[in-house]
Amino acid sequence: MAPPMILIIVDDLFFLTKIQTTLKHLDLPSRVLTQRTAVQDYRQSADTPLFALVDLTLRADDAVAMIRALRTTESAWPCTILAFGAHVAVDIRQQALEAGADRVVAKSTFAQQLPELIQQGMAQH
Repeated sequence: MAPPMILIIVDDLFFLTKIQTTLKHLDLPSRVLTQRTAVQDYRQSADTPLFALVDLTLRADDAVAMIRALRTTESAWPCTILAFGAHVAVDIRQQALEAGADRVVAKSTFAQQLPELIQQGMAQH
């Protein structure tokens, strides 16, 4: 059985590198998507991911809309969604929860506790 796929919806190179390095150490495969069209294409061609990591400061697309797209389509994925963003951006963090994120943390918490956050999210399934 193949290990569960982790979606990375991040376009910040610092966080992308940190996430990919952590997932490599945990021996978990990942797929990077940065636009809603890529999510739609992935949905049609791949298995359901187990976990998604979403940067709320995504520059390529609207991160909240991408979370909503993961949750509200006719075949919504049951994956756990962990979003992260600026600690001062309380409004977008709330919007992410309302769109379907399971958990939202500050970027500083995400950076410091990434392996633990991934393992907690994976344990939810």
